[in-house]
Amino acid sequence: MFNSKGKLCKSLQSVFLAAAVAVSVVPVSFVASEPITVEAATSAVEDALNENQKKIFNAYQYLDTRIKDANIEVTSANKAEFEASGFYTMYTGADEKKKFSNDDLKYARRAYIYSNPYEIAGAMAELKFVYIKNSEGKYSCFAYLKKTGDNDYSAEKKSLRKAVNQIINNIDVDAAAFTKELECFSKIIDNVTYANVGIDNKDLKNTAYGALVTHRASSQGYALAFSLLLDECDIQNDILFNEKRCWNQVKLGKQWYETDIPACDKVKKGTVTYNRFNVSRASMKNFDLTRVNYATKLRDSKGKHSDTNKKLQQYDEDVMYSGKNYTLAVLNSDNTTTRTTITSNEKTFNVVPAFVQGSLMTNISPVLKACVISLPEDSAFRLTSEADKWTPAHPYITISRGGNGQNRAVSMAFTFDDGSNNGAGTTVNFNATLNDNDNSADAKYVYKVTGDDTATLVKCNKVNARNITIPSTVTISGKAYKVTKIGNNAFKKCKKAETVMIGAYVTEVGKSAFSGKSKLVRVENQGFALDTFAKDAFKSANDNTLFLVKASSFGKYKKLVKRLKKVGGKNSVYKYRAY
Repeated sequence: MFNSKGKLCKSLQSVFLAAAVAVSVVPVSFVASEPITVEAATSAVEDALNENQKKIFNAYQYLDTRIKDANIEVTSANKAEFEASGFYTMYTGADEKKKFSNDDLKYARRAYIYSNPYEIAGAMAELKFVYIKNSEGKYSCFAYLKKTGDNDYSAEKKSLRKAVNQIINNIDVDAAAFTKELECFSKIIDNVTYANVGIDNKDLKNTAYGALVTHRASSQGYALAFSLLLDECDIQNDILFNEKRCWNQVKLGKQWYETDIPACDKVKKGTVTYNRFNVSRASMKNFDLTRVNYATKLRDSKGKHSDTNKKLQQYDEDVMYSGKNYTLAVLNSDNTTTRTTITSNEKTFNVVPAFVQGSLMTNISPVLKACVISLPEDSAFRLTSEADKWTPAHPYITISRGGNGQNRAVSMAFTFDDGSNNGAGTTVNFNATLNDNDNSADAKYVYKVTGDDTATLVKCNKVNARNITIPSTVTISGKAYKVTKIGNNAFKKCKKAETVMIGAYVTEVGKSAFSGKSKLVRVENQGFALDTFAKDAFKSANDNTLFLVKASSFGKYKKLVKRLKKVGGKNSVYKYRAY
């Protein structure tokens, strides 16, 4: 018996882990108990700058579309040869030459970068000054931006916008602000790896591009990526910092909170913690994250982490108790759940309620106290005896064909053993349809049966496919088979392939399976079976390919990475997940 819903959530999570086919998923069913309002973006950052910092900030803002080539050097002698519009006047008519302090230059540049996350060219450019003394002995100072190399970063900016659009298109923009924030947080956690780079260096790892496109970022890159996604979701936010690290400030309702995403990613454990997600300023200070310079003037963060924990628990419960997140799964002979259809030669079969996670399902019977099925009078199925019913000792329902009609609709009600309702538990209802499917292998893929219950995916016929999902099981001629291998050259002709999701039972990827002209963006395995890779299996991988590798331990993960680097992913990005 569970004495709290919180314990049930943790227990259910352990069921997902034990299933060995779990994927991270952020459903969108959380509903805030009170309306959350979002203020329009303000000039809080600019208002917090001192006068010299404001001038430098405004210079960056004006000049980032007027950046000069790297080989240009402007002096007082040749300035008149250049267009006046390519300069920003810092001051005129001064009695003496006034230079700007290194601190003002540093923090004003940060303010510009944090306010303009898409402007990579400006972030990578160098701010230069020209001092001119006139005939009256008065000084003027003019600023200009120049490249530090040949790159104009237009391609990087385009790639960043594409990456952001792909993420935002998978977020429910009508959801509550907390849900949208949590989704943005999860997207970054699952797509970015930490790089220890000085945050004031002119390095792409210090940009949102580094985080969302190359998957490598400093704390500043993380913060910029999170800020950019929050902007797209209309959630007010700012970026905070000390001398060496950045983190985010987010407004939910009337309260401000602070989040340090890199610290929430437990790399060697392959898990995520929320101890620095939406906490107060005082809590961040306890983590040795104390604001400096203009960040000290930004508004205080008084939101309580205890409130965040309540929202996270409520979010979990809303997901867990929503019928739309469940389906009726057919229980395979090995007690796995990989399908919702039956084959025509299955006269009697077992079914269970399953939690839907992307394209996978997890049997939740271990955390239930009751489960019943209702069949209509004209059902195509029947329950033959009391022994067919669900009990803790018989954690599935046995159904047979031979009902009174042709109706394939099924209603299920199951009860969580969560201690609620005076011990009666919480009941969830959903409806499903139980159909026959003797051949789930569509025209997209070609399979070859390799054993009594195994098959190999040998070819992809859809050569223009961008997002590739290798299923866990496939039904061929009325029989279900586990997909255990991706054959040689299977996706070689798929020139536009970007993402690959590998099914839970795949153990081997064949020679040159992904070796075409495409450049893979992301590869993820759904289960923990993946073990063997033939020569050039992932030749299409490049430096910006992210492998999100699920493994039963960090040691196993490191072995898989070592093998992957030998078959095409030599300089790719790798991230460990234990769930």
